Amino acid sequence: MFVILLVVTTTVVGWLWWTKSIAFMHTAVVQFGVESTEPDDGTLTAVFIDVEASELDLTKTAERLARTRGGSAAGYESDLTVTSAVDVSGLAVTARGRTPGRAQALAIAAAEALSSYLSDVSPSGARTFTYTVVDQGN
Repeated sequence: MFVILLVVTTTVVGWLWWTKSIAFMHTAVVQFGVESTEPDDGTLTAVFIDVEASELDLTKTAERLARTRGGSAAGYESDLTVTSAVDVSGLAVTARGRTPGRAQALAIAAAEALSSYLSDVSPSGARTFTYTVVDQGN
């Protein structure tokens, strides 16, 4: 009887672990910046960047991850969130993974994919938008 109870308990614990009930989270941020392509004439100018995350940001990030890492975009979307960053102009990408290392790797890869997407859709002109990926280390 003890052996049966041990097998059932082990099976339940293993199944819960396998279905991602145990998950680690990690965040990377895509910080926004602006570079001017015009010569500095000595006047002071300010550029304010207001950032709102959208569903399209998550969708495009997941699609790029699927192309570069394999798998399906839907699979990546379920493990990612894209929100407005706190304390900086940018977007925060939070990833869920089964180990701390997998969560960190996915967060950084997703932030790089988002940065690439944003670079592709940025308007061109006198000012160039820059996107820098920063690992939040959580």
